[in-house]
Amino acid sequence: MAYKATTIEELIAIMKRVQGDKTLTQFAAELDLSKQYLSNVYNRHKEPSERLLEQLGFTRQTTYVRSPTAASREKKQ
Repeated sequence: MAYKATTIEELIAIMKRVQGDKTLTQFAAELDLSKQYLSNVYNRHKEPSERLLEQLGFTRQTTYVRSPTAASREKKQ
C-alpha cells in the first residue's frame, strides 16, 4: 500500500499505524534502527533520516517556499 505524507506529523501518524500492536523495540528492530532513535523521531527530537524513510518506502521530496520576510525584502530591493 502506498502512503503519502506531506508533514512530519502525517509521517509519524502513518508510522504509528504501520507499527500497530508491536512494541517500540520490536518495530525499531524490524526497521533495523535503534529504539532510542525511533523514540526521538516520534517525540520530534530528530528528523526522520533517509534510511528510515527508505525502510518505510517513502522518498523525501522537498519543496522550498519563500518566507514572507524574504519576499518582502526582495520587493524593497
